[in-house]
Amino acid sequence: MTQDTNAQGRKALRSTKESEQRASSDEAALPLPKEMLWALFDHLNDALADGCDHSLRLTTQFLASHGVAPESVIPWLGAHGGFCDCEVLFNVEERWGKP
Repeated sequence: MTQDTNAQGRKALRSTKESEQRASSDEAALPLPKEMLWALFDHLNDALADGCDHSLRLTTQFLASHGVAPESVIPWLGAHGGFCDCEVLFNVEERWGKP
């Protein structure tokens, strides 16, 4: 019984460590600081009250106004399901929004 408990504990510890490493690696792949990404989500949430024109116009304007080259972020957003402003808000925020 003790061996099973120890084995389960080691397995849980290994799983936790692997999850933390994966999360750290994912965060390192972000094209901008997560706080700025969260600010983008907040901005889009407010700006999309009138609907989405199915472009990345608002996202591009936000990035440019914050000194971020949109071309360095847009491909990453697309890879995470953000092909227009509302998809950035719904798809990308689902994975990368505030905890």
